[in-house]
Amino acid sequence: MNIELAEYDPAWPGLYERERVRVLAALPGAVLEHVGSTSVPGLCAKPLIDLMLVVDDPLDEASYVPALEAAGYRVAVREDDWHEHRVLKGPDTNVNLHVFPRGCAQVRRHLLFRDWLRGNAGDRELYASTKRALAARPWDRVQDYVDAKNAVVLEILERAYLACPVEPGEVEFVTETPPHNAPVVLRDHDPAWARWYAGEEAKIRAALGEQVVRVEHVGSTSVPGLAAKPLIDILLVVPDSADEDAYVPALVAAGYHLRLRERTWHEHRVLKGTAPDVNLHVFSPRCEELDRMLAFRDRLRAHPEDREKYERTKRELAGRTWGRVQDYADAKTRVVERIILRALG
Repeated sequence: MNIELAEYDPAWPGLYERERVRVLAALPGAVLEHVGSTSVPGLCAKPLIDLMLVVDDPLDEASYVPALEAAGYRVAVREDDWHEHRVLKGPDTNVNLHVFPRGCAQVRRHLLFRDWLRGNAGDRELYASTKRALAARPWDRVQDYVDAKNAVVLEILERAYLACPVEPGEVEFVTETPPHNAPVVLRDHDPAWARWYAGEEAKIRAALGEQVVRVEHVGSTSVPGLAAKPLIDILLVVPDSADEDAYVPALVAAGYHLRLRERTWHEHRVLKGTAPDVNLHVFSPRCEELDRMLAFRDRLRAHPEDREKYERTKRELAGRTWGRVQDYADAKTRVVERIILRALG
């Protein structure tokens, strides 16, 4: 199979605009973006217009598919186990309409890659030259060509994520002073950590009942074989993390205390437990950080090479002197982002 690339065509934005009008007529107010190589001026591409549609729940096809079918689209791909992704084909133009849920990390990934290539000529040319070299080879499947580009895509995305981080914003400490100087002490993985988490999960579910949308063991103690600080990180999803009255009093009664609020960063809350040492991270549903945290954990569980690389990084950094524990956490950012990007790919 040959991959046919075309030089950038100034007509491509017009084709996107035509599809945008068609989609918005079917779904007024929809969140829609032009993504993929045809969205980057000056970049060679397969002449295929990629659109990204963000909906509340891609699994609820009745909320958007019939309207799109009436406009001439048809569902071509369903990937329930990969971000609930759907692909619809356009009626009269070579179009892939990608559907993702609100809060999915893939949404920012696509937009950041597009915007980075638009603004960075060096990486745009690197990507173009890679595509041309790979397109010159024969491929059994188009997906094999796509997979072969992945190393360069990840290289570019890593630069983009590190240059354009999501700033957490101001942290409001409720019951403790801000992080202070403390040694970083790592321990070899302890099977007891899973039992500690199970006890905390039972306590949380008993306290909150139906307020629990999801609860997960995350962080390094959730990954068998990985060295960690003996601190149990728990991800708790509630209907509205900003509505503290709906969950904080019950958790306080269960032995936790509210430590901090980050109102401008996903309305994140952290509650502390002390026996064992617990950080309980509270988010609302459809939040990008949920996707990232779970993707990172699952990648480390399933890929020993990433787990070993992350542990080497942690041990090397833990051997240094840090003014704050948070500085140690920040120093891991590069390797963490690289692993998350591989997980999301």
